[in-house]
Amino acid sequence: MSFSSSVKDELSRQMPGARHCQIAETAAILSLCGRVKISASDHFWIEIHTENVAVARKYFTLLKKTFNIRIDVSIRQGIGNHKNRTCTVAVTHHEDAMRVLQAVKLIDPYGEIEENLSLAQNVVLMQNCCKRAFIRGAFLAAGSISDPEKFYHFEIACATEAKAKQIQGLILSMGIEAKIVLRKKYFVVYIKEGNLIVERHGSTSCAYGAGEHPHSQGDARECEPAGKL
Repeated sequence: MSFSSSVKDELSRQMPGARHCQIAETAAILSLCGRVKISASDHFWIEIHTENVAVARKYFTLLKKTFNIRIDVSIRQGIGNHKNRTCTVAVTHHEDAMRVLQAVKLIDPYGEIEENLSLAQNVVLMQNCCKRAFIRGAFLAAGSISDPEKFYHFEIACATEAKAKQIQGLILSMGIEAKIVLRKKYFVVYIKEGNLIVERHGSTSCAYGAGEHPHSQGDARECEPAGKL
């Protein structure tokens, strides 16, 4: 297991105490690697696909504890050159899917899928604890971190520049300098120049480190990028 995967495994077992923080972490995972499906009869369905069991575990637990809804989980074994398992966590019941989307503010009053990327006006991100929870969820969904004993590097890969700027703004609001670089088709938010954030949750500590690196460290994109189908 890579260092990044080990950190994600630890974080997947930590649950925010406050419901608003649970919602913020759920919102981050959904916005970075979620899918919203809408049928011809306007039936909503939400799901994530990930190769990281820790991400699937955390998302499942967040949904269960926060909303107490029915969740479908399936695992597909890859074939050929892609032998990694893919976990799918889905909410297929329309009313349950709507509850989640409304709570994480990924749907507007008219039933259109829309995310408020504003830091000042997004009610999900009003409190500092929720901002940290959102970054934690974003890291689980699309982040990587290197072993601090070797070389510090922390990053989150985003499918759009607007999303990257939101993540950057959240990190900047904590007094930490964050930069954005375009790497292939992703906008990557990274921390450099030795900046360090250490978050402690019980016996678990997660270090976020710095330094630009020309290649992704480990499993930055284990989730498929978010979208609407």
